[in-house]
Amino acid sequence: MKNIFIILGNGFSIDFLNHLKSKTESCADNIALSNLFENGELVPWPGDDSCGFLSYKHCPNLWTLGARPNLSPEASLSLIENIITCANVINSKKLQVDSIYIRAYRELALYLKALFIYYDKKVDVPKINSSEWGWAKYFQHINTSGEVDKVHLVTLNYDIWLERVLQEVGIDFHVSGFDSKETKFNIYKPHGSISFAHKQIKVKEFFNINHTEDIVDVNLKEFELKYANLNALGLMHAMIPPAGDSARLNFKWANEIRNSICEISESLSENDEVVICGISYWHVDRLELDNILTSIGPNVSEVTIVNPFSPEVFNAVTTTLFKNVKLFKNSQPLVQNG
Repeated sequence: MKNIFIILGNGFSIDFLNHLKSKTESCADNIALSNLFENGELVPWPGDDSCGFLSYKHCPNLWTLGARPNLSPEASLSLIENIITCANVINSKKLQVDSIYIRAYRELALYLKALFIYYDKKVDVPKINSSEWGWAKYFQHINTSGEVDKVHLVTLNYDIWLERVLQEVGIDFHVSGFDSKETKFNIYKPHGSISFAHKQIKVKEFFNINHTEDIVDVNLKEFELKYANLNALGLMHAMIPPAGDSARLNFKWANEIRNSICEISESLSENDEVVICGISYWHVDRLELDNILTSIGPNVSEVTIVNPFSPEVFNAVTTTLFKNVKLFKNSQPLVQNG
């Protein structure tokens, strides 16, 4: 019996959307995962569900700093990195600073929750044919395989398409930090998720962004797992914005999940397999990924990288750390190997 340890980055979700587009599913239109501001004017404001979340009306600090739907992906990422880097600095010393960048951080954290909920509502997974997707086939194969004991899925994505696809193909799973049920598939989301719902909800009619409070740190037990009736009305949000070295926003809830990941990665043996999909290995997540990768023994049975544009620096690192590395452009060979 072997365990399979899977790390999923943004490329996994992009591959899912590309699968939908190849099947002429129009629901994948107007979903931009590489430019988080591109569809900002379409995102509903949680207070009244009207379009225009990314606007001067609702996000005056983000807007003043230059956040626009027509920004290029590079300009959007640069702005987000500036904002998160400032939040990192303030949070590391627990300083109380009133700055446009800190106010913009609060707007950004809420905007991201609303953005990915908006995207989730566009894609009704049970009504599309995701079972023909290469990853769905692979998950079904390892779920029924008598040779596989546990499947550990570490996803850095906020979306819940992974969970919805598993549900559609009939695979039960456990999400780290939320219940103790025994399942073959176990999911870890160290950057948070739109499914992490805070137990305290703001009154919709009086909804606003509080610019006077500090960046609040909370435990995972203050959230519950939800997949239906998602909204951005929670008092707090468990999502780490994707820039500025994610590990430096040292939140308690994220550390709980990271510790669980570390326990699993350190326990992998020579009989186990590692699969890595859609990792950019940009400096944002590099330290966090390095901590995971270096905790895995060099003689694991196989390390498979699935990425049509895997960065050369990541290829160099993985072949330095591990002896049995394979690189695939897509997920199809995973099923064929099975």
